[in-house]
Amino acid sequence: MKFYKNFIIIWSIVYLTLAFAGRFFSDKKEWYPFFRWSLYSKSNDKLEVSYVMVYKLGDSLLSKPKKLKDLREIHQLSASDIYNEYLKINEDLDKNKSFNNLFFNSFFTEGSEYAMFKKRFDLSKEKYNVPIIEKQLDYKNGKITIYD
Repeated sequence: MKFYKNFIIIWSIVYLTLAFAGRFFSDKKEWYPFFRWSLYSKSNDKLEVSYVMVYKLGDSLLSKPKKLKDLREIHQLSASDIYNEYLKINEDLDKNKSFNNLFFNSFFTEGSEYAMFKKRFDLSKEKYNVPIIEKQLDYKNGKITIYD
């Protein structure tokens, strides 16, 4: 038992010494495994989340719109794959004001209808109520409408 007490005390002293030494002697002001001083000190107060609502799949009209993420039987994609594609689409919309439909063409058949939305959360406000929802694009009858 004495060994474990000594080990914990010695390791704590070594750990804290390296952590504080990293604060003063490192170029980045920290040595990664010993402390991440900035881990929680920086966070974005504005958050944007995109999602696609599907209204019609081919010839079948859905009773109520469904999120693309919930329609796993038609695309077999993970949530992270869909999220990464949303990031690419948003980058393309921001830079070029265009939309490459190749990703969605792989699982949406002709006649499908969907719309892409973006939720904006402004967490800097003290009394935050609801996110701002903006329509980014619409796909109907094979035509894409992009909104600003």
